[in-house]
Amino acid sequence: MTTTAKLRRTTITASEAMSTPKPTIDTSARPITGEEYIESVRDGREVYLYGDRVKDVTTHPAFRNSVRMTARLYDALHDPKTRDILTCPTDTGNGGYTMRFFRTARSANDLVADRDAIAAWARLTYGWMGRSPDYKASFLGTLGANADFYAPFQDNARRWYRESQEKVLYWNHAIIHPPRRSKPPAGRSRRRICPRRRRTG
Repeated sequence: MTTTAKLRRTTITASEAMSTPKPTIDTSARPITGEEYIESVRDGREVYLYGDRVKDVTTHPAFRNSVRMTARLYDALHDPKTRDILTCPTDTGNGGYTMRFFRTARSANDLVADRDAIAAWARLTYGWMGRSPDYKASFLGTLGANADFYAPFQDNARRWYRESQEKVLYWNHAIIHPPRRSKPPAGRSRRRICPRRRRTG
């Protein structure tokens, strides 16, 4: 791991904890590399699979290929063969560059370039990684394009937009099924969402 990939440590108050991004890898005005991404997820995070703790997601058979493919996406941001298609200067004032889809589009040409960038990234994964880092980038763009919409937290919106753009942060979410109930809640009847079609004849 290079010296530029050391974690930046900051002290925040309890009131700031909900609005300030957690310390991330110092990338010196550039996105992280594949190696730095792999190191960033080798951090002792708690991941369980079928009730067993996964010690290292970068080597576990269920996750290692996804980690390697994501690392390949980050490396493409630095590859001279793909960098011009995938990246553009940041608009945060740090003098660096970012993946195009992470910067708010300001013109039709920007939109076309964004489209080409996400298409090029998708080709690297052969279209098999539906939740690649650009998955949430369109939402993150609204934090910069219309920060006042999030008032009174517009400063937080701008902060997350800047942090996400400069680091090309990998945002995602998961939707899980609620716990099964042995009986429906009071006052509600249980019924099928998609009832089976009855056979006739």
